[in-house]
Amino acid sequence: MLGGYAWLGAAGVLFVLEAGRLAGGPPYDAALHAVFVGFVFSMIFAHAPIILPAVARVSVRYRPSFYAPLALLHASLALRLAGDLGGWWAPRRWGGLLDAAAILLFLAATVASVRTAARRADPIH
Repeated sequence: MLGGYAWLGAAGVLFVLEAGRLAGGPPYDAALHAVFVGFVFSMIFAHAPIILPAVARVSVRYRPSFYAPLALLHASLALRLAGDLGGWWAPRRWGGLLDAAAILLFLAATVASVRTAARRADPIH
């Protein structure tokens, strides 16, 4: 969760430094991605193992591998923001692609965890 708060703080710094001039362009893109990818998805990653069982009535077993998508999310978002703020388009594109890969990796890890928990709870297997 602390990583999400750091991205929210980074977005706040970008908004303050631009003092309302964020009407579009790469700095605006960086600020929005810091909030909506960095903060929001960090919170989703952090809370999914608690919320998903309560809402979907499935068991999610904790796995240390849940940190891999989170690490990829933070690293790829840093790459994307560096590309936005530095005017480097290749890192910006790679950062965006890897952000999507981190989200998909998180979904795969969560599904695998739910399936593992279901198999362990099923007395037939």
